[in-house]
Amino acid sequence: MMMMILSQKFQNVTFNFNKRNIIKSFFTNTTKRLNQKQTYRILFFGSDNFSVPSLKALINESKNPDTFVKSIEAVVPPDKKTGRGYKELATSPVKKFAKEYDLKIHEAPSKSLEGWEVPKSNFDFAIVVSFGYFLTPSILESFTKGTINVHPSLLPKYRGASPIQYTILNNDKITGITIQELHHETFDAGKVLRQITIDVPPNSTYNTLESLLATKGAELLIDTLKNFDYHKDNAKEQDALKISKAPKIRKEMSEIKWSHISAQQLDQLDRAISHQQQLLSQHGKTLRPGTILIRHLEQSSPVAYVVCAGNSFITFNSVKVEGKREVSILDWINGYQIK
Repeated sequence: MMMMILSQKFQNVTFNFNKRNIIKSFFTNTTKRLNQKQTYRILFFGSDNFSVPSLKALINESKNPDTFVKSIEAVVPPDKKTGRGYKELATSPVKKFAKEYDLKIHEAPSKSLEGWEVPKSNFDFAIVVSFGYFLTPSILESFTKGTINVHPSLLPKYRGASPIQYTILNNDKITGITIQELHHETFDAGKVLRQITIDVPPNSTYNTLESLLATKGAELLIDTLKNFDYHKDNAKEQDALKISKAPKIRKEMSEIKWSHISAQQLDQLDRAISHQQQLLSQHGKTLRPGTILIRHLEQSSPVAYVVCAGNSFITFNSVKVEGKREVSILDWINGYQIK
């Protein structure tokens, strides 16, 4: 009888000990899983100077101890033939930057991604920043977590290739950054994950505004990815009634029609597009205005005054005649014997 009691007591003690271990192990493993940060394999699509800060921000984030970045690879446009006789190759800024950091680089076809396949690496995210290609539905479906884009405007305002240029052309005082999901049918029509507004600095040029927006966009991208599930659950459709377009800048937009454009509008045009299309006028041959001095009229050197629409005028101090070097306005006036 005594032996039976001892045996039962021993069994109970053994059972209680094992139960405590099981409970302790459960909570320990659960805590570890909760503390483990989810990491993502990222395929970055980009091309120009606006793209680079976002890629740089992802690379910097990957170096943090608690990073959400598991790996980064890049898709870039092919090198373009350029220069006289198209004998030189121009490499995109993103490709150059990716090479500096030894990222694996995938080159896109020259014209379209139709038929192109995502590299076989089981990527979680496509991050698309100023890439210029439309990602087909089959490409979008290749990413397990999401496909998102950094766009330099307050969508649905300025959908298209030139939002920064149109911000300056229209003399907007406020612009912004939109983080959107990619749409399977239309450029810049995805659900909005995040938006911030940014004041446009006075007298911004394309290059200065691009730099500002690229930096802000990179910061917002990282912040969005850190809490992606929350932002995805709260994403909003764009308001179709507020859509405006920012199409590609056409070469004919650079031709100055003095009687149709005010001095203020000409100043905006110069700041918006002269980085890609030099402004042109006609005086028998094509003329290119030099530095525009619309707000700096007190000059020690001679300047030319040109009357524009609305009885406004603009001044410039140098001219480049087609096929010749740039000269001062005084030399140009003397050379053409303009009175």
